[in-house]
Amino acid sequence: IPADQKQQRMIEALFQQRTTFSDSLFYDVSAWTMPFAFNLPFAELEGNFSSDLMGNEIQGIPSLPPGELVGGRSDYAYVFEWDEYYAPRALNRLLNNDVRARVAAEPFEAMAGGQQRSFDYGTIMVPVGPQNVNEDEIYSLMQKAAQNDALTIYAINSGLTSGGIDFGSNTFENLEKPNVAIISGDGTSGYEVGEVWHLLDQRYNMTPTLLTMEELGSADLSRYNVMIMTTGGYNDFSDGDVDDIKRWLRSGGTLIATRYANNWIKESGLADISFIEEEEDTTETEPKPYAEMDAARGAQYIGGAIFNAELDLTHPLGYGFDDEDIYLFRSSTMFMEKPENPYATPVVYTDEPLAAGYISEENLEQLPNTAGVVVSGYGSGKIISFIDNPNFRAFWYGTNKLFMNAIFFGQTISGSSAN
Repeated sequence: IPADQKQQRMIEALFQQRTTFSDSLFYDVSAWTMPFAFNLPFAELEGNFSSDLMGNEIQGIPSLPPGELVGGRSDYAYVFEWDEYYAPRALNRLLNNDVRARVAAEPFEAMAGGQQRSFDYGTIMVPVGPQNVNEDEIYSLMQKAAQNDALTIYAINSGLTSGGIDFGSNTFENLEKPNVAIISGDGTSGYEVGEVWHLLDQRYNMTPTLLTMEELGSADLSRYNVMIMTTGGYNDFSDGDVDDIKRWLRSGGTLIATRYANNWIKESGLADISFIEEEEDTTETEPKPYAEMDAARGAQYIGGAIFNAELDLTHPLGYGFDDEDIYLFRSSTMFMEKPENPYATPVVYTDEPLAAGYISEENLEQLPNTAGVVVSGYGSGKIISFIDNPNFRAFWYGTNKLFMNAIFFGQTISGSSAN
């Protein structure tokens, strides 16, 4: 992207990684670094470099790239990797059409399209049989996924692999169709509920149920295997409601909690998560001017900044990512401790996490090496706690996959790895 053009100032603003400011109060978020929002690797080039690097100028508006079904029709299985943005849409369409699918918990190598190919964690395998639908319908759905979801799908003609797990291995985990309930209505954040609904309904063609707190007591929770709780005040839940959620979890449900919903999760005894409390200042208090109070308190607020974290690429929540460096958007001052189980924290903030935006020195001292996501167990179920909002304003694409992995693969997380 050449800076020498009419839109130079916009380009600089989109790529800016500012971390120092003359003021500590912000009307809105303090960082808009666009490539971080897409978790996109980028670099700033200065000085002389080859003109070949510039490539050809893009004309018009780019469209979604075409996918491909490599190897044609198969009588054994089809596979596709999880790294494309619309892979969840393709998988949901398959499961919605009663097609059985499995996910690889380990990498493998196999012949595909006449070539030896490597497949990473999270690769989806769709066997041709045994299935509840016929081979023609599966083939048609694979063609549709390649065409509509920009996926490269490979036809596999043998159950043996040349490296890693075989297709008959139990390391290929069976998947269930996500039946999602989003707790909504009075007492919940309309913004965050709307962001989750938009992601599922508009981008991935899923049909979540918006379930109010008043409706939960009379709802048949067995209809759902995934429940999502965003920021909200859930103290209106009765003891019976809490017991219903606990029974649902014990039977194998996946509860996904974001931001301040985790306060209620902890207080209700659903998950043993801990938050870092601000250390008490024992020094003698000095009087300060009343007029400075709002500014002093406002300086401790994180209105929106970008931070670097490390992602475990082998964990089900890390499927589809190819770099352990990940950029998270934060707009809260909650800091979650890493639990004792070393496998329960697939996302951890780095030693020097600030990538762009404003955070006070006091908060920045507390953030390094804290948990971005903690997975807890309750009976046969899982609670996946996101310390912040992975779907912020429907423009933070880079962590949508983390959230979708929780929905599709939460069921496959080993109970022994949970807190």
